Amino acid sequence: MSTAEGVARKQEADLTPQCDEAIPAAEQLAKDGKVQEALDKLLASDLSSTSRLLIAVISILFTARDYAALSAHLQLLSRKHGQLRQAVQKMVDHAMQFVDQLEGDDKLKLIETLREITEGKIYLEVPRARVTRTLSQLKEQGGDINAASELMQELQVETFGSMERREKVDFILEQMRLLKAQEDWEKMAIVAKRINLKWLAEKEHEDLKLRYFSLMILYGLWTDKYLEVAKHYRAVYETPSIADNADAASAVLRNIVYFLVLAPYDNEQNDLLQRVYKDDRLKEMKESYDLVKCFIDPELRRWPNIQELYGEGLRRTKVFGPVGAQGVQGDVEEDEKHAKGEQRWKVLHDRIVEHNIRVVAGYYTRITLARLSEFLSLPVAETEQFLARLVVSKTVFAKIDRPAGLVSFVKPKTGDEVLNEWSSDVHKLMGLIEKSCHLIAKEHAVHAALKAKQAKA
Repeated sequence: MSTAEGVARKQEADLTPQCDEAIPAAEQLAKDGKVQEALDKLLASDLSSTSRLLIAVISILFTARDYAALSAHLQLLSRKHGQLRQAVQKMVDHAMQFVDQLEGDDKLKLIETLREITEGKIYLEVPRARVTRTLSQLKEQGGDINAASELMQELQVETFGSMERREKVDFILEQMRLLKAQEDWEKMAIVAKRINLKWLAEKEHEDLKLRYFSLMILYGLWTDKYLEVAKHYRAVYETPSIADNADAASAVLRNIVYFLVLAPYDNEQNDLLQRVYKDDRLKEMKESYDLVKCFIDPELRRWPNIQELYGEGLRRTKVFGPVGAQGVQGDVEEDEKHAKGEQRWKVLHDRIVEHNIRVVAGYYTRITLARLSEFLSLPVAETEQFLARLVVSKTVFAKIDRPAGLVSFVKPKTGDEVLNEWSSDVHKLMGLIEKSCHLIAKEHAVHAALKAKQAKA
C-alpha cells in the first residue's frame, strides 16, 4: 500500500502504557479538587515535540519525493482535531521551503495545497500571502498578467496584524506594479493610498520609497497631471541616496523643471517653481536654469526664440521628443506605445502663450486684439481661445469687446471694494485736513509771537 493511500487507513501506535499512567494521575488530581489541572494533564500537548513530529513527517515525504502524499498529509495534519496552531504554523512555514525546490506541476500542486490549508485562518495569513505571491509570479512568467494581478489583489495585506510593515508595503508595491502592467491606472491610484508616505520618508525605507514614486510618476504621466509628476520627482530628489549622487540628482532636477513648466499656472505651481529656481544645483545646469527663468521673469517670450534656444536639447528627451527618441540619462520610463513627447511639446508652446498673456495683463489695462495677437505670434481666433481658457481658469481677468476689437484687463470692483476704497479716501482726506489745520494754527501762533515781540520793541 502506498503512502498516499495510507492516509485514509492510518496505523496508530499503541499508547496504552502512557494512558494507564496518565489517567489514574488525573483522577487523583480531580479527587484532590484540582479538576482543571487534571484536565490540563489529559489534554496537554507538547508544542516543541508536536512541531518536530509534523516537520519530520513532511520532510520524510519530501525526501522520498512522494509529493502526492506530502500534499495529503499537509491537509490531514492541518485539519486534525485539537492540533496546536503554533505547530501547524511551523509545519506550513517549513513546507513553504519546499516550494522553491520543486518545478512544474509538483510545484503548482504544493502551492495550491498550501493555499487551501491556509484559507480563512488568521494565524496563517502571512504564509498564505507569501505563497500566493509565488503563484502570482508563476502566472506572470507564463504570460497571464491578469491572473497574476487578480491573485495579488485578493490579498488585503494592510489588515494583517502579524506581517511586518516593510513586507506589507512591499506587497502593496507589487500589487501596484501588476496593475500598471494591466494598465488599470484608476485601481492603481486607489491601492497607492494604502501606503503611508510619512513612513516611506524614513531613511531605512529609501528603496521602497523610490519604487513607490517611480510607479506614481508613470501614473502621473498617463493622466497628464504634470504638477503631480513634478512633486513626485521632487520627493525622489530629496531622497538622501539621490541627493548624494550628483549625476542622478541633476537628472531628477531636470525632470522637475520640465514638468513644472508644463503644469498649468497656479499658486502652488508658481511657488514650487520659485523654490526650484533658487536651487544652487540648478544654477549649474544652464539650459534648465534659463528655461525656468523664462517663466519667472515678467517678460514676453517668443515661441520661435524658445525653439531656437532650447528646441534641440528638449527634443532629445523622451519628455518632449518624438516617438522613438533615445532619451537622456534619467529620462522618463515611457515606451513607444505610451510616448507623449509630441503632446507635451505642444503643451509647452501653450504654456509660453499663457505666460505671455499674464505678462501683458500685468502691464496693460486695455489692448487691441490685433496687438495682443502680434505679441503672442498667433492668429486672432487662437488668441481669443487662449484668453478664454485663462479667464475660465481664473488665472487672469479679461473682457473682450469684439466689435471694437479691444481686450480689457481691468477687473470691475465689487460693492464692498468700492465702499472700502471710498472709506480709505475719506480717511486720507480727513488726515490732510487735520494736518492743514495744524499747520495753519502753527503759522498763526508764530505770527502772533512775532507781532508781540515787535510791539515790545
